[in-house]
Amino acid sequence: MTSAVRPAFPADLDWDLEPALEVAATAVAAAQLPAIVFGVVDADGRRAFLAVGDPAAGIHEDSVFFLASVTKAIVATAVMQYVDEGRLELHAPLARYVPAFSGEGRDAVSAWHLLTHTSGLPDISMDRMRRERPSYEQALGETLASTPRWEPGSRYEYNSSAWSLLSETMATLSSSAWPTVLEERLLRPMGMADTSFDGRPLRRRIVPVEGMGTGNRLVAEVLLRFLARAALPGGGLFGSVPDLLRLGHALLAAGLLSRATTRAMSEQQIAGVPHIAEDGTTSYVEQGLGWRRAGGEWPAGEGVLTHGGHSGTRLWVDLERGFAFAFLTSVWGAGSEVARAVLERVVEAAPGSEGGS
Repeated sequence: MTSAVRPAFPADLDWDLEPALEVAATAVAAAQLPAIVFGVVDADGRRAFLAVGDPAAGIHEDSVFFLASVTKAIVATAVMQYVDEGRLELHAPLARYVPAFSGEGRDAVSAWHLLTHTSGLPDISMDRMRRERPSYEQALGETLASTPRWEPGSRYEYNSSAWSLLSETMATLSSSAWPTVLEERLLRPMGMADTSFDGRPLRRRIVPVEGMGTGNRLVAEVLLRFLARAALPGGGLFGSVPDLLRLGHALLAAGLLSRATTRAMSEQQIAGVPHIAEDGTTSYVEQGLGWRRAGGEWPAGEGVLTHGGHSGTRLWVDLERGFAFAFLTSVWGAGSEVARAVLERVVEAAPGSEGGS
């Protein structure tokens, strides 16, 4: 049985979100996704939270989900704080901030290359991560020892493990441990109390990710311990819709970063840079600074910051239309079709659209 749960937070956004809720409810009823929580915030801070799922199974507006690669959007925002402060030069060699990462072609790699996935560094597969469960220090050590496989900036290849160089840059600049840096500089000031690499204190509110074996309590506990220890900057955070909307609103309101920096994150950074698949096929990607740009079948528009996660998660910050949208679910390898369909109804409800007020 599924039901829409009444908001548990102040929800004063007066957009007509019933069509969006209907799309989400239909997807859950058809077993496309086990549960969905989504929300919207406008530039003035008015919010709405909606959940579809069984409250008896713990599905509420403040349920906690594994964010997967939406983590990158959060970390990228923290990285750009240092850029705003003049403490990090995007195109400088990372060796300036992480001295251990130097020599053998490494000096050509910058923070910009990492944020745009053009560093040429090798990635560590998620399967291997799950199998070997390395600590943060072990994974970082492997990245520090790696070298670019092609000239940085010449090719696009999505990479998660190399983001440990960004986390180490932040740790060096703040003279503190990486998880502490993210907590003190971004999460705590934003009031993002549900967002953490360590999900163990939140375990009763966490929605298990289907397809990862987390239905078994022992496996779930092992994964929680691993993620807490690994603190993966490329995809290891847990979080909630209210927390993501806090971040989204701060970006809309230009209270977190300068408007110029926020805009830069949303702009195409790698025009003409190819992505070459294993079969030799060449394609091109809409990539901002740490965030993806709206493209393909997603609602068109300039000034969009977005990122998804392999667990079905999505954060969308629409600078032009003036709203942020968060969509969380819990299936490993979930597609984006439902999130996109819900977002389309949200866009239609936005003021200034044909269906909006």
